[in-house]
Amino acid sequence: MICVTLGKRGTVALVDGKMHFDQGRAVKAVDSTGAGDCFVGAVAALLADGQPIQAAMSYANIAASICVQRMGAAPSMPTVEEVKSVLAAERHGPR
Repeated sequence: MICVTLGKRGTVALVDGKMHFDQGRAVKAVDSTGAGDCFVGAVAALLADGQPIQAAMSYANIAASICVQRMGAAPSMPTVEEVKSVLAAERHGPR
C-alpha cells in the first residue's frame, strides 16, 4: 500500500492495486503541527483493531482534520469520541 496525505485536499492511496481517495474536509486550520502523526497513529490504531485499510484511512483523515484546528502537537490530538462524532454527522448529512 502507498498512501499520500494531501492536506486540505484529503488523502489518496493505492490499496491492492486500486485507488482509494478520501476528500478533504473544509476546516479552519490553525496549526498543522502533529497532523501527520495524528493521521498515522489513527491508521495504526484502526488497523490494530482489525479494521480494513480504507476505513482506517477515512477515520484518520477526519482525526487529522480535527487536529489542525488546534494549536500544538499533543494538545491538538482528538479523542476517539470526537472523531466518531464527526463520522456520525457526515454519514447522516452533507458537510
